[in-house]
Amino acid sequence: MKMKTLFDNSLFEEFMGQALEKFEQHLKNEEIKHGPLEQRMRGAREFAVFLLGRAHRKGERTKGRI
Repeated sequence: MKMKTLFDNSLFEEFMGQALEKFEQHLKNEEIKHGPLEQRMRGAREFAVFLLGRAHRKGERTKGRI
């Protein structure tokens, strides 16, 4: 039986999801305004999706969760 590592996609995806939630909470704690907060979260989500190997296509809507 193969032992799972951080680089197995399911564990890494779970880690990234939790990291994004913590980052969003951090931004809220810093009292970042809604518009800039959404922009930062969109960039963070796009980067997380890129790291997971599922980068978006040009013009594809990127708002949402991983």
